[in-house]
Amino acid sequence: MVLDSARFQALSETQQDCYVQQHGKFIAHRWHENYSIELYDLGSFYCEQWLEQECVHPPRYQAFHSEACLEAYAQPLELACY
Repeated sequence: MVLDSARFQALSETQQDCYVQQHGKFIAHRWHENYSIELYDLGSFYCEQWLEQECVHPPRYQAFHSEACLEAYAQPLELACY
């Protein structure tokens, strides 16, 4: 069953996680503070998986209706100065 973003957001966190694992196509990864964020293409929408690295919490998901979410992954890398 293919879902749109509204139906996806209505799922429980466990159901969202299963849906992304079964239907999602991994696109990109980024970091925000202590969160690992993975972007998935789910056909009719994009979804970010936010995974907190210091505590044991289930992943959280954020669905996006447009490609505007891709901008966060197009930023140039900041290199450390040594």
